[in-house]
Amino acid sequence: MKKLISLSLSMITGLFLIAQDYDDLLMLKADQKWEKLIISAEKYTLKDATKNDAVPYYYMACGLYKISFVGDRKEEFKNAFKNALGVIGKMDRKDPDKEVFNKYQDFFEEIKGTLFEMIRNDIEADDYRRSFGWVMNMYKFNRDDIGAKFLDGTCRYRNGDKATARTKWNEGTDLIGALGSIDELLEIDREIIKFALYESAKCQLDAKQSAEAKAIMNLGAQWFEEDDDWKEYYDKIVN
Repeated sequence: MKKLISLSLSMITGLFLIAQDYDDLLMLKADQKWEKLIISAEKYTLKDATKNDAVPYYYMACGLYKISFVGDRKEEFKNAFKNALGVIGKMDRKDPDKEVFNKYQDFFEEIKGTLFEMIRNDIEADDYRRSFGWVMNMYKFNRDDIGAKFLDGTCRYRNGDKATARTKWNEGTDLIGALGSIDELLEIDREIIKFALYESAKCQLDAKQSAEAKAIMNLGAQWFEEDDDWKEYYDKIVN
């Protein structure tokens, strides 16, 4: 009897998750009521019936990201952007088939683009310790993120951890070698990979390892040979 009751409860919970459309969160998002959206979405992430559903995590991350641009936001939302990335990491674990990620792809591309801009600005300012912290947040989107692996290696190398840098570059090399097509990637991921390969190759040049630098750039040659930005990067390293 206990097993039957347990099974019935599981079925009811499953039906609830299927029926849950989160219209309240959708309306708050449409009305740009970011604080209320964050609070309401968080409640869903804490309820037993919905805590394993990825959708409320998306809405919570969206609210945190949007409120991060509000200059006079409350103190509790001071680190809203970083918190949004943390929520995305939690969402990723609830979204193994990437259904929610793919449905709201435009949002995730936008926030990842903002993160990348911060990383690139810090790297170009030679602030590799700060950029390393932001690079770690790229793994919240995907633990096997190609661009993150090469940027991770770049920052570790510049911060003096050359052994781990080589490990990260090798991991990135394996991942890019297994890539069937760049069509599998978001546009922002392509931009990140180009920059990450270039910065990684620069590390090798600085170490007087021109062959290794060229090898890194050749990892992206087949994907980006017609890309103007890539041609500029490639010429700086190889020619």
